[in-house]
Amino acid sequence: MANEKVRILTPKQPIGRLVGGSVSKARDKDADGKPYTIKTGPNAGQPTVKYYIALAIPKQGEAHWASTEWGAKVWSVGHTAFPGIAQNPTFAWKIEDGDSTIPNTKGKTNASNPNLRGCWVLHMTTSLPIKACNADGSAAINPEQIKCGYYVQVSIMCQGNSSTQKPGVYLNPEAVALAGIGDEIVQGLDTAAVGFGGGVLPAGASAPPNLLTGAPAAPAPAAPPVPGVPAPAAYVPPVAAAVAPPPPNVAILAPPPVPGVAVAPPAPPAPPAPPAAPVGPQLTAKAAGFTYAQLIGAGWTDATLRQNGMMV
Repeated sequence: MANEKVRILTPKQPIGRLVGGSVSKARDKDADGKPYTIKTGPNAGQPTVKYYIALAIPKQGEAHWASTEWGAKVWSVGHTAFPGIAQNPTFAWKIEDGDSTIPNTKGKTNASNPNLRGCWVLHMTTSLPIKACNADGSAAINPEQIKCGYYVQVSIMCQGNSSTQKPGVYLNPEAVALAGIGDEIVQGLDTAAVGFGGGVLPAGASAPPNLLTGAPAAPAPAAPPVPGVPAPAAYVPPVAAAVAPPPPNVAILAPPPVPGVAVAPPAPPAPPAPPAAPVGPQLTAKAAGFTYAQLIGAGWTDATLRQNGMMV
C-alpha cells in the first residue's frame, strides 16, 4: 500500500491554540504510566521518549474536519495508506471533535472542556525535539517560551502508521511558530491555587532569595510574641572579659633618692585611650535586628544592603 509523507501546515486563520502537552518537555511514559519503547527496527524494545502536543483549531461551520484545507490532506493520506480500511470508525485519525459528548476512558467529554468546545482537536506526537520559532519562522526561539494556551501554527509530517493491529495516521509535529499569547492553561496540579504561603517564619529563619528574579529576599518578619509569654532572648555566647595587668610599683622602679637633691614629683598617669572605633559593617534599624552574618547567609550583599538602607 502507498504510504507517502505529506507536510501539512495548520492555518493562520483561524489560528490554532495549544491546549495540551508541551513543546519543550518530553514524556517517557504513556497515559497509563507505562514506559515508552521503540516498537520496530533494530532498537525495538529500547526505552524512548515522546513529545506530545494537542492543538485546537476553531471550526468555521464545516460538518467534518476533512472539509478543511488541512483536514483534506490528512484524509487523503489515511485513505491512500489504507484503502477501504480508513472507512472503519476505529481508524486512528488523531483528530477529535471538541464538541463530542462521548465520554473518554476517564469518563470526561470534550464538550465539557471550554478549551476544546467549538474546535477540531489534533493530537500530535514525535520522538524528536520540536523546533520552535517566531510567528513568520524567521528566527528560532526557546521552546520553553511557548506555553500551553498560546496561539500557534504547527508544521506537521503526516503519514500512515503501517499498523495492522491499529491502523491510522501519524501526526508528527516538526516545528511550532508562536503567533500570539493567550491565557496559559495549567496542566496537572495548580500550585498557585493550593494555598501555599502567607505564614510567618519562626525566629532565626530567613526568607529564601527570589527564585524568579535571582534577587535576595528581604529579611522575613519575626513571629509576633504570644501574649503573656516573653519572647526568648537571642543566645549570645559569653565572651571572656579582658583582664588588664596590674600597674607597676613606682616605688620599686624609681631610682633611690640622692641626699641633698630634690626629687621631682612623678609624672601624672597618662589618660586612658579612647574606645576603639567599631570594626566591621554597621547595620541600621532597617536590618530589623538581623546580624550582618545572617543577612549575608540569606543572599544579601554589601551593595544590596546599602541600596536598601540596611547598612551604612
